[in-house]
Amino acid sequence: MLTNVTKQYRGSPAVVALRSVSLTVGVGEFVAVIGPSGSGKSTLLAVAGTLERPTSGTVRVAGVPLRHLPDRGVSGIRGGRIGFVFQQFFLLVPVLLAAVAIALALGTVAGLYPALRAARLAPAEALRII
Repeated sequence: MLTNVTKQYRGSPAVVALRSVSLTVGVGEFVAVIGPSGSGKSTLLAVAGTLERPTSGTVRVAGVPLRHLPDRGVSGIRGGRIGFVFQQFFLLVPVLLAAVAIALALGTVAGLYPALRAARLAPAEALRII
């Protein structure tokens, strides 16, 4: 969950990539982020995925606020609670490799969340839904 998250990059002038963003994603939900180039999509995913820390605001994963956790603690939460499916422009067999990426993400996350385990989808079904 993101609550009033802002991410600003230093520079001259400074770039505000996210401004007061709040977002909640429930267990087992799939999320697609769309928007024009430069609108903050990658920054949103990096902050929500705990790859970057926000300038201000609160990021919570499974109810745990991450603000005061050391990098090692954040990495542990990321590894155990968040599944990523990366899009790469150089995939030679996009559907097959996307299905494998989804299967890995679901497998990692499903082991921790009973609701996902109960509703486990085959990668092809997850791709159809997306």
